[in-house]
Amino acid sequence: MKQKWKWGLGIGVLAIALGAGVALMPQSVEYKTEAVSVETIENVYTFAGQVTSVEERMGTLFVDERDVGKVEEGDPLTIYVSALDREVDGTIESIADEAERMTTPGASARYAMDVELPEMDGMRNGMTLEGSVVAARAEEADTLSLDSITFEEEDAYVYVEGDDGPIKRQVELGITDGSRVEIKDGLDADRVLLLDEATSGGLMPPRIGGAQ
Repeated sequence: MKQKWKWGLGIGVLAIALGAGVALMPQSVEYKTEAVSVETIENVYTFAGQVTSVEERMGTLFVDERDVGKVEEGDPLTIYVSALDREVDGTIESIADEAERMTTPGASARYAMDVELPEMDGMRNGMTLEGSVVAARAEEADTLSLDSITFEEEDAYVYVEGDDGPIKRQVELGITDGSRVEIKDGLDADRVLLLDEATSGGLMPPRIGGAQ
């Protein structure tokens, strides 16, 4: 019995020693970072359609029901004619009051917009059009990639480097172009951490600080 007790005590002491060693291991996790960029960012709505009348220089673009209230008749837009590899300026002449007939159950409703086109050599009826409208624009804005933003319900956060590891900071977002987003408030650092991209490993995970 004494021998078994000694063995048990020895294993327990060894486990405690190993545990203490792991707990005292220095943090060695490093993360890639992203610099805050200062640039012009635009929120752009895009629409697909086609040339409907070469003679009258008209085309039709289709706007989703979620965006139909964001465009108006008379708005200028940029139109790309894919077959001609040409980008031209156009104008929204009219927006339909009724949605197009749905062909796919559950799909979003689409509204037809008639657009005026400039005269172009080689343009034919039925050619594909891609229209775009700048809905919002911010110049000299602080921006980050959307990959660097963490969302919790309706709040947005980034992580910055602190003395004891990554620190979580709540930020106010502005407009986005789909890949980058404007940071309007809450960030006073010039770099943020990308927590999903560790460059080296360690036994201890980093301690996450609270929002400040």
